[in-house]
Amino acid sequence: MIRAIIFDFDGVILESAVIKTAAFGEVVKGYPKDKADAFVAYHMSHMGISRHVKFRYFIEEILKEEYTEEAEKALADDFERIVYEQVMKCAFVPGAEEFLRKNHEKYDLYIASGTPDEEMNRIVGGRGLGKYFKGVYGTPMKKPDIVRMILEKGYDRSEAVFVGDAGTDMKAAAETGLAFIGRSTPENTEVFADIEYKIDNLMQIEKIVGELS
Repeated sequence: MIRAIIFDFDGVILESAVIKTAAFGEVVKGYPKDKADAFVAYHMSHMGISRHVKFRYFIEEILKEEYTEEAEKALADDFERIVYEQVMKCAFVPGAEEFLRKNHEKYDLYIASGTPDEEMNRIVGGRGLGKYFKGVYGTPMKKPDIVRMILEKGYDRSEAVFVGDAGTDMKAAAETGLAFIGRSTPENTEVFADIEYKIDNLMQIEKIVGELS
């Protein structure tokens, strides 16, 4: 029986994935267009991983410059400033608000995000969503490690499911032995082509969890 549901956040709870893609482009718009475009393409193919990893890649592999914490932090701070205000007012993924409201007492709900932990908790609190979740976790922990930490709270692998919209979410579920539910978007059609459970409205989770249970 399913007892715990672990969610990615951007593109799963809020329609914030597109906001972050635009923000990555905004942060590097002052660089040569080919390098900025290469960075956005890298982000699009590595959804769900830490922005710090992405900015380090930009510095070392795209700009071919020596990495410094100061340079990476400047990019990351600019990114956070651009994103925060927009995420605080963006729309919910269809069905997400209703699902959380109806099911937070039936299941133990968690967030495992690629957003920095402190920022993730600030967003969840600012949007008034904290009451729905047993735990909200972000980087520097990687998603598989977050999942393992959650399982150690007393859940068997068969009692938890991961809901995500990126290949990194699917891999985290596979690596930790969890069933995976993919939120379908135009960006992940190819990545999710062969998965069993796909949704476009989070209320559809109710039926899938019933089947898994």
